[in-house]
Amino acid sequence: MNPKRTVFRAMPAAVVLVLAPSAPGAVAAGHDAPAAPSPLPTQAHATINAEEQINVGPEAQPATVDWMFWDGGAQVPVPVNDSLVIDARDLAGIASVTVDDPRCTADGRVVTCVNKDASQSRSVELALRADADAAPGAGGTITYTLTADRATGATAKAMVVVGIPQLDVGKVPDVTHARVGSRITVPLRLRNIGDLATDRRIMLRWESEGGLVFDRKFSNCAYGGGDDPREPGGQTSVTCVFLVSSDSVPAGGTVELSSPLTATVGKRVLTAVTDYSVRLLKPREQPGGGSHRGTGPALTLVRASGGGGGFEHGAEGRFTVTAGNSADLAVDATTEPARRAGEWLLDMNAVNHGPASAYGIDDKAVAVVDVVLPKGVVASGTAHMEEEDGPYGPCLVRVGGTKTAPFETGHRHYVCSVPFGVAAGKSQLFELWVKPGKGYDGGKGRATVRPGPAGILLHDPDASNDSVTFAFGAPATPTAAASSGDTPTAAGRTLVAAAAGAVLLGAVVLLVRRRGRTR
Repeated sequence: MNPKRTVFRAMPAAVVLVLAPSAPGAVAAGHDAPAAPSPLPTQAHATINAEEQINVGPEAQPATVDWMFWDGGAQVPVPVNDSLVIDARDLAGIASVTVDDPRCTADGRVVTCVNKDASQSRSVELALRADADAAPGAGGTITYTLTADRATGATAKAMVVVGIPQLDVGKVPDVTHARVGSRITVPLRLRNIGDLATDRRIMLRWESEGGLVFDRKFSNCAYGGGDDPREPGGQTSVTCVFLVSSDSVPAGGTVELSSPLTATVGKRVLTAVTDYSVRLLKPREQPGGGSHRGTGPALTLVRASGGGGGFEHGAEGRFTVTAGNSADLAVDATTEPARRAGEWLLDMNAVNHGPASAYGIDDKAVAVVDVVLPKGVVASGTAHMEEEDGPYGPCLVRVGGTKTAPFETGHRHYVCSVPFGVAAGKSQLFELWVKPGKGYDGGKGRATVRPGPAGILLHDPDASNDSVTFAFGAPATPTAAASSGDTPTAAGRTLVAAAAGAVLLGAVVLLVRRRGRTR
């Protein structure tokens, strides 16, 4: 409640205001009594954190219970002699509970764990196992009771259910040669390979990168866009939650979506990658997901018919959509004297002229810039930033013809990797500090953009801008690669068209741990 503001006004001269004393606690008419401050706690308040439901099978199922104390900033004395009682008597004939912890002692189905020192862990690991003759679906309750000196007590309960539902996702077929602007359908099947019907909410989630636009038409689904700094529409997600009831999946049963998801192949799609997964939500767990709720009817799960397309061995899958599109990747380079005498800066840009955006997969770069410095010139440093919106990409040393190594100075041949992708109309900057030696005669170096280890076909429509030459000495203007009849340009075209870089650079691993400059 906000305190009221008191306003004093000037009284006429002839008016005399007399205030009569009032009884303690009395309140003048029209005025609220000031709120009494909340008393600070005199002892710590205890809370218990434990799973509200545990599904158990014949194999040991781990569970954790932990506790904490808080005082709201009152700085009360630290609680001591924590005692946690784990009462599993209600699980007779259902499941057994064991605790392998020197702080704990068992008395039948009651386990007591005591902390004699405030520095001891406020957490206990349990192992639960269903009894051999317990039927799936049978259940009971574990009760946790916490007491401590200088603290309030706390109690929590966990429901233990015999049987474990386990969902696998079906394989979603890839889509190839999709037309930009066309609509595709995304079906999905689930099967329960566990021994118990699903007894919790089911969450299905699709996370896509590359430009698919999902229709927002199911009321139990949340739709989101990514925060990709390269391209706001490049990432999309769909999160759907199915309640326990008609959407439950029986043990051994197979279900499918009542209606497939639908999506539009955006104008920037080259290769869109969509990861999908299924998970059983914990009681009261907030699923998260996108900020836009669907406006149509609810999506449901219905019994599947027909053979389907097979299943993944687990709760996750992936499908790709490749579009009849192209990404015109080019490279440019500029040179200028550096601050340090005798050094030069070489700035290179991997530019995507579109129309499609080019994204990497699983942290594998979609493209690299292969840099060969002129004879008599070596690199003396580089700049990189590991963030997705950082201006500089990393450069690695080329070792032989097929391998790379972390950056180090003193070499002529480097491979600069586009770490996250290049959206249409965007570019990735690389920077090298170079030092010409006494034997440098003004010869030219070359930078060439090539497909990276992600192995994505760019369908690059213009090979003439894949390479550029540069030189040092007097500030030099880079010259474009020679015509298509020139041997170096033809080689560049061959590498792009055949995606040879994907094989050549398959061993590239980027481990960028710090932000800043390497010299």
